[in-house]
Amino acid sequence: MITGKFWNIHDDDTLRQIAVAAVRLLTETGCRIEHEELLNLLSSAGCRVDTGTMRCYFSEELIQEALTHLGGPCDESVEIPTGWNPQHQLYHLGNYPHMLEWPSGQRRLATRQDVIDMAKLAHRLPEFDYVGQVLVCSELDQRIEPLWNVLQRAQITDKTIGGGDCSYAGCIGPLVSMGEVLNDNPNDTSLIPECDFFTSPLAFDPQQAECFLAKRRLGIRNVPGTMPVSGISTPVTIAGPVTVAVAELIAGWVFGYVVDPDIPAGGLVGTASFDMRTMTACFSSPEAMLQDITTVHVCRRLFGISVGACTGYVDCKRPGLEAVFHKMFSVMGAPFGTSRTVVSCGLLAAGQDYSPIQHLLDAELNEALERFWGSFEVNEETIAIELIEQIAKDGRTDFLNTKHTLEHFKAEQWYPRWLDRSLWQGQAVEVEAEQKMLERISQYCTDAIADYERPDIDEAKIEELRRIFIAAERQIVGKNVAPV
Repeated sequence: MITGKFWNIHDDDTLRQIAVAAVRLLTETGCRIEHEELLNLLSSAGCRVDTGTMRCYFSEELIQEALTHLGGPCDESVEIPTGWNPQHQLYHLGNYPHMLEWPSGQRRLATRQDVIDMAKLAHRLPEFDYVGQVLVCSELDQRIEPLWNVLQRAQITDKTIGGGDCSYAGCIGPLVSMGEVLNDNPNDTSLIPECDFFTSPLAFDPQQAECFLAKRRLGIRNVPGTMPVSGISTPVTIAGPVTVAVAELIAGWVFGYVVDPDIPAGGLVGTASFDMRTMTACFSSPEAMLQDITTVHVCRRLFGISVGACTGYVDCKRPGLEAVFHKMFSVMGAPFGTSRTVVSCGLLAAGQDYSPIQHLLDAELNEALERFWGSFEVNEETIAIELIEQIAKDGRTDFLNTKHTLEHFKAEQWYPRWLDRSLWQGQAVEVEAEQKMLERISQYCTDAIADYERPDIDEAKIEELRRIFIAAERQIVGKNVAPV
C-alpha cells in the first residue's frame, strides 16, 4: 500500500494572499454575467448589480457564507491499496471537433461516419468498458448534435453510453429523457456534463448561464470550470492566472449557492501559459502545471472544496512519443493531489483533435501507471527466501525455469501491447520502430471497426430514443435536419 501526505506548493499564508485578491476582484471589479435571471438571483442575495453593463459586484458576506456552507474537510493524505488490474480499462469520452487521420496526418472536422466508426471501435475493443462521445459531428446543427450522437451510439453498442459536452440548454431535458430510457432510471442525468466554464477574465456568457441554471434545477453537482491563459486573459506571472482562476471558481460556487444551497460543489481548472515565441497557449507547460496545482491547493486547503486539475489537456499535435512525453509529464502533479492517471485520452492539440491511435497509446500508459500505483505484496511467498537460497547453493544463475516464476510472473509483471522491449535489432529496424508501432495500432483500430457486429439491442428503447430525438429536433430547429 502507498500512503503519505500530499506535497504542498506554498504555505497557507501565501495561498491566503491569492484568496484575498480573488475576493477583491469579485467585490470591486465584479463579474460580467449576460443573463438577466441569474443577475436577479444574485441581486436578491445581496450583490450589487449594474444592469446596464450586466456586471455583478459580489457581497463579501455572501461569498463567505457560500464558502462556509459548501466547504468541508478535505483529506490531505493519500492511501492507495496494493493491487492492480492487468485488464485495466480506459475511459472513452471527450468532445473533440477534429478527427486526426493516420498515417496521412489529415486533420478535418468530424463527420457522421467518424462518430459511428469511433463508436464501433469502442464497442469492439476490450480496452473500453463504455462508449462515450469522443467526437462532435460537424455536419449537424450543434443545438441537437448531442442528442443525435447519443442516438447513434445507442444503436451500435450494448455497453454503457457516456455523455458529452452540452452548450445549449434546450438539449438538457431531452438528454434526461434519453438517460431514463437507456438506464431505466428516473431523472437520469448521466448524459449531462456537470461543468460550466467561465470565459476569462470573469465573464459568463448567456448560453452558458442558461445551461448552468438548467443543470442546477435538476440537482446536478455544481462544478464551475476555469481556463485562464497567462499573458492573454490574465497577467503573465504565475500568480495572476491563479488569482483569476480562484475568483471564477468562487463566483461559480456562489451562483450555485443562490440557486440551491444544498447542491454539492466541485470545480475544474485547466490553465495555460502563452508562448511568446510561437504565439500559442500551452496547456501542458511547467507553468500551467504550477498554476493548476496552486489553484487546487487554494480551494482544497483554504475553502475545503475539491477541485480537479485538467493536467492531461496537452498541446501535442501528432500521435507518438512527443505526445507520450506531454501526457506523462502531467502525472508529475500526482504527489500534489492531481490525477494519478493519464487523462484526456486520445486528445491532441489542446482538445481540438482526436486520434484513436493516440487513445490506444494512452491506454498503454495508463496500464503502466495502474501497475506502478498498485505497488506489491511483501510476504514469505513473494520474498521467496528459500528459493533464493536453493538457487544460490546449487550454483545456478537464473530463476526462469522455476515453478515460482511460472506461478507469479503474470500477477507481478505488466506486459505492454505496443511498446517495444526487445533488444537492438539493427539500424534499419530501430529507425522505423516508432512508425511501425503506430502502423500496428492503426491496423488494430481498422480491424476492430471492420469486424464490428451489431449486438442484440432492445429495439423498443431505440424507437423511444428516436422519438425523443425527433420531437426535440422539431422543437429546437423547427424541422427534421438530421438522419435518425
